[in-house]
Amino acid sequence: MFLLLFSTVLLVALIFWLSKRASADPYGEFHLALNKLPGEGDPQTEWLNMGYWKDTTVFPRACEALALKLAQAAGCKHGGQVLDVGHGSGESLVFLLTHPSVARPSQLTGITSLKAHHKRSQMRVARLEQPVPVALHAGDAIYRPGCQGHPLDPSSEGQFDTILALDCAYHFQPRTDFLRQAYAKLRPGGSLALADICFAPGALKTRWTRCVTAVLRLMPRANMVSTDEYVAQLRGIGYADVRLEDVSADVFPGFIRFLRTRGMGWKTFGALLAVYAGAGARFVVVAGRRA
Repeated sequence: MFLLLFSTVLLVALIFWLSKRASADPYGEFHLALNKLPGEGDPQTEWLNMGYWKDTTVFPRACEALALKLAQAAGCKHGGQVLDVGHGSGESLVFLLTHPSVARPSQLTGITSLKAHHKRSQMRVARLEQPVPVALHAGDAIYRPGCQGHPLDPSSEGQFDTILALDCAYHFQPRTDFLRQAYAKLRPGGSLALADICFAPGALKTRWTRCVTAVLRLMPRANMVSTDEYVAQLRGIGYADVRLEDVSADVFPGFIRFLRTRGMGWKTFGALLAVYAGAGARFVVVAGRRA
């Protein structure tokens, strides 16, 4: 039975990676199709997260709901200096600058890894013609020596009141470096909040989960920690008032149901996520404060 299940996982992973390679830029503009509503011309949003589906079945609304939940967990304050990490093509930037339920920052900084997303974000923010200064950077979320102008450069003078990472930090290599760098760049009383993926306590000790994560490889091995270990990492770095909320039940099922309506390629990706969630993956909103 175990070999049969393992073979199924391997087949799903193979189909996924083959479909992924068929696209020249799988992380470029595929999300635009997900944002398009029935009867709509060009999509009005460019969200790129799994969404929070508690009160909706519509992808853009679910994505906005997750962004709002993250901002609320961070306790964004009016006039704060905010860093948005991994903002994709800029929808979370637009959200922070315009949503009526989010305190408006005095300055907004962003960084995203794809140059195409960086350029598109610059264009979209410029179109808003709003008064908040915005500084956008293209590059890895983690500062590496020699990377000039990086917002987490420890030698730079700037600090932040809020640092956000919406559905992306599980990709950082490794995430712990980002958590440490973010802590160093927070002002006293400043907060970090992440919508992220970790694992249920004990799940990573099971043979099934070890095999699934080894085959699917959706995140670096160093980032595969339990919810308890995640909290301990944050506290060990120095974060105070660490809070972790498991929102898996309002993220994975709704997103997977949505993907099943989007064609075979997306059904395959949904099947992969279902296997991952069944192996103990947990979608969480986690936050901590620099004392």
